Amino acid sequence: MNSAVEPYETNWQEWHSARERALATPHGWLSLTSFHWLPDVPSALDGLPGRFHSAHGHAVLQASADDGYRVRGEDEDVPVDGVVKAEVAEAGSLEWLTLGDVAIELALRGGRYAVRTRDPQAPALRGFAGVPTFPLDEAWRISGHFDPFTEPRTIRVSTARADLVQDVVGVGTVTIRPGGAPVTLIATAGAGGTLNIPFHDLTNGAITASWRTVTTAAPDSDGRVQVDFNRAVNFPFAFSDFGTCPAPPAGNALSLAVTAGERKPVAR
Repeated sequence: MNSAVEPYETNWQEWHSARERALATPHGWLSLTSFHWLPDVPSALDGLPGRFHSAHGHAVLQASADDGYRVRGEDEDVPVDGVVKAEVAEAGSLEWLTLGDVAIELALRGGRYAVRTRDPQAPALRGFAGVPTFPLDEAWRISGHFDPFTEPRTIRVSTARADLVQDVVGVGTVTIRPGGAPVTLIATAGAGGTLNIPFHDLTNGAITASWRTVTTAAPDSDGRVQVDFNRAVNFPFAFSDFGTCPAPPAGNALSLAVTAGERKPVAR
């Protein structure tokens, strides 16, 4: 093997292994087993004891000690007996409650509260055998240029749920030339100056999920950035029916097959 290729392949394999380990944690994305919008009045939710609702900017649970809930991060030896409330910011989430080994996640999406259950015994987690990928191909490491917006732009997008639209914040565009033709894609901000680029391509549906995303390193001072599609990953909705993942902004589509990165999970 070419010595120049070895470090790249080794680094990619380490990254991919870490990605699979993160997915397979007991309360990770593979553990999702249900999703419920919270109603405006106290109501029972399928599969969960107690009564949930949203009111005055908070999620509310009414439960008895016999129901078995604990508040995550508080005295978890003391069961909920009465009313507990919590709040999160838009597009945020927190592990609010536990019910035995099950974590109850609270999320705010499109101004509506929802709860999701994360169960270490979820079929998707128990049956996880890794994420399939395309063969590693350095031709899919493509140099590009980042042009920041003067001001961040709020962009309304669809999501993995038919009953939800969300706003994402674009920070600029990345222009690349896969196959020689320029393609300009809107990027959102990642951690530490990195860029997230959600995208559609011609593999979507049969070979890959409906859309994927790739994260770049921070652009250099001249705006140069490298987009490595070998590290394109699935959003959580590719593994579960309970994701709320935002779709790419309009126009974030490549008119070619990106045969790099993660493929559609086998069980899906």
